[in-house]
Amino acid sequence: MTAGTIGPAHRPAWERRWDPRSRLGRLLRLSRATAAPGLGLWALVVGVVAVDAVWLAFLRVEVAPAGFAACAGLVAALLLASAFWGSVRSEPTLRGMALASAGLIALTLSAAILHLLAATLSFPLIDPALARIEAAVGFDWTAYLGFLADHPALSRCLALAYHSSGPQVALVVVALATARRLGRLWRFVRLFAGTLLVVIAVSALLPAVGPYAHYAPERVPAGYLETVGALWHLEPLERLRSGNLRSLALGDIRALVTFPSFHVCLAILTAWALAPLRLIGPAAIALNAAVIVGTVGAGGHYLPDLAAGALLAGLALIASRPRLRGRAPASGRLARGGGIEPPAPAFLPAGKPGLRRRQNREDGA
Repeated sequence: MTAGTIGPAHRPAWERRWDPRSRLGRLLRLSRATAAPGLGLWALVVGVVAVDAVWLAFLRVEVAPAGFAACAGLVAALLLASAFWGSVRSEPTLRGMALASAGLIALTLSAAILHLLAATLSFPLIDPALARIEAAVGFDWTAYLGFLADHPALSRCLALAYHSSGPQVALVVVALATARRLGRLWRFVRLFAGTLLVVIAVSALLPAVGPYAHYAPERVPAGYLETVGALWHLEPLERLRSGNLRSLALGDIRALVTFPSFHVCLAILTAWALAPLRLIGPAAIALNAAVIVGTVGAGGHYLPDLAAGALLAGLALIASRPRLRGRAPASGRLARGGGIEPPAPAFLPAGKPGLRRRQNREDGA
């Protein structure tokens, strides 16, 4: 130790406590490495898991642990990987992928169980009301399904687009993490979590079986893909509403929501998340427009389901907008002479950390 310097043993207690080399400092660095997309998200996951556990015990449902334990192990592995890439070896891209994936898996699985349990409340079905709204706006659902049956190529393309929603979530994680748009990635995860729980709550209070069961159409589009999303929920939904849930395994989980459509909500959020990325953005917007159209036939949704899902996504995006006090607007910033500089490109070359930080502020980091 050179003259004039103060060694660790001679530093004040408060300074030693926050030293990054101290035990507490390493713990804080580790916690920061695994905190994103926000401690609120992880608190939400813990809360949903607690509600699931209490509800399952109340209903005396026997849980097959194998599948759920495997998912929990995957989440734990992703969190450990994010801790390594955040505190031991700095890899922001890999850390972003691991953290976002862990948050999405943990929230989706716990919310899916909650969704099944909420169906046991057995509130009155609102299918007649949704059908009346369709009739009032002049939309004939059975005629539209007949149109799809007459155009099998179009029907199959819309069905493929509809079933791309899940893979597109993985694309959002990889693309935004690779582009270092981590603020936008964290905001997407939080939007996904919030809107999913709202959809579960609304669908529990306003359940419906869907237009395939309500209208019982004579003509349906040919092929497995066109109807799997619309019919596979009917048997488990009836079992849940009749109080016959006795056991639960990972493979028993089904999407039961009709109103509002989470597919439409997710399509809008996905298009928003990928929109700034060159090449990927325009393709994502076009694909998710097809997802929304395909939700009627392939997803088995009423027209009001789509409108409610779109409204929820719009309100969520507005409510989650970052408040940039004293900063430039997201579309650009003032340049010398009063002009507006264009926004930063989506994929930034190496050596532009300042632009990345600005993008993340604008994205809601």
